[in-house]
Amino acid sequence: MVGIAFGPAAGFGYACAFVLAVVLARAAVLKALRPADTAAGFAALGVPAAPVVARLVPVAEIGVAVALLAVPRVGGLAALFMLGTFSVFLARAVKTGRRAGCNCFGQTRGQPVSGVDLVRNVALSGLAVAALLADGPAPLPLTAASTLAALITVAVGIVLLRLLRARQARTVHSERDF
Repeated sequence: MVGIAFGPAAGFGYACAFVLAVVLARAAVLKALRPADTAAGFAALGVPAAPVVARLVPVAEIGVAVALLAVPRVGGLAALFMLGTFSVFLARAVKTGRRAGCNCFGQTRGQPVSGVDLVRNVALSGLAVAALLADGPAPLPLTAASTLAALITVAVGIVLLRLLRARQARTVHSERDF
């Protein structure tokens, strides 16, 4: 069949879908446990109807996480849509200079949203695109190689994001010194 991945690519795609499902489930649980903080964070980012959205987003994230595991291609498309929507609000906050922290994972940070948050969403979108390679709805057994490749991809992304965040913090501190 055209457009369907088999073998290692499909295994890698499912491993990426699994990793993204875990990330989204964690984010959903943390937001759901702190609905008032989530609503306040969303409001600070300019999300309309923030209290309602703060209750709906965790449900949507769990739904997408389940879809990523059950039907990775559908979950991957849903994750791309969701991450794109989140990125619109983050980009608008960065562009307008809002000093709000990101409540992206149910926790507010002291630092305002920045391009680093957008880079993170691009990296997560990469996992969603890779999920489109998964053969499903019945996932292939995860091979050690495909799981390791997905975990290395995520680890490299985390390191790069931390380096970007540290660089951004140094730039902010050096600008304050003037």
